[in-house]
Amino acid sequence: MGEVTVWSPLACIKNPQIDLNVALVILNSPLDEIRDKLQSLWKTAQFHICADGGANRLFQISERTNERYIPEFVAGDLDSVYKDVLSYYESMGTKIAKFNDQDSTDFEKCLSLIMKHEKITNDQFDVIYVLGSHGGRLDQSLAILNTLFKHTKSSETPLFLIAYDTLTFVLPPGRHKIYVNTGLEGSFCGLIPLGDTVRSISTTGLAWNLSECFVLHGVNVNCIMHSLYLYSCVCPVLLISIIRSPCFLQLF
Repeated sequence: MGEVTVWSPLACIKNPQIDLNVALVILNSPLDEIRDKLQSLWKTAQFHICADGGANRLFQISERTNERYIPEFVAGDLDSVYKDVLSYYESMGTKIAKFNDQDSTDFEKCLSLIMKHEKITNDQFDVIYVLGSHGGRLDQSLAILNTLFKHTKSSETPLFLIAYDTLTFVLPPGRHKIYVNTGLEGSFCGLIPLGDTVRSISTTGLAWNLSECFVLHGVNVNCIMHSLYLYSCVCPVLLISIIRSPCFLQLF
């Protein structure tokens, strides 16, 4: 049957002291509603990178909360980041990586920089978290999901998209066990095929489980129990899970 891949995607938010090598990407989206997740993941991550205008968002949240967040890199084509924000971070030791090509998004440029950093330091990240991944223009949201899909094809490093009340990641073909025991998970999840029809998908741990289902356009299933198992999954599946909306500031 093959090995089971075990996932605990919200563990880093629940426990910022977790012993993992984490990279954090900040996209160009408001951070106010996910300030709690920013605080937690910033403490956990060893490498922080802003995608172009994401630096503006980080600077603004720092001004409003009197909390100083200094990323290691600001990367992209730099057509959105404000000059004064860029100058400030540069003066604080942040490295500026400008990419002139328009064949990739700023998010993709950040991921390529992360992979370059891994090669230079010979230090592999265990997981990559992305904040500010949902909301805004539909074309940008779809581009982010496309990047998530492409990353899964080219890298084994898990990539999690975190929004105010949504967690999104890709389950590659195979057998999976997903822990939902942090207390931060909500009651619903969605399973959506990516790139191709899912010819066979089975689950346990849901209110309405799937048994060798043929999924063409996607299916929503709800009521996650103690854990979610997927097996006989022969095509990539996008898993979208609801995160409880109350903030997690009491965890610190």
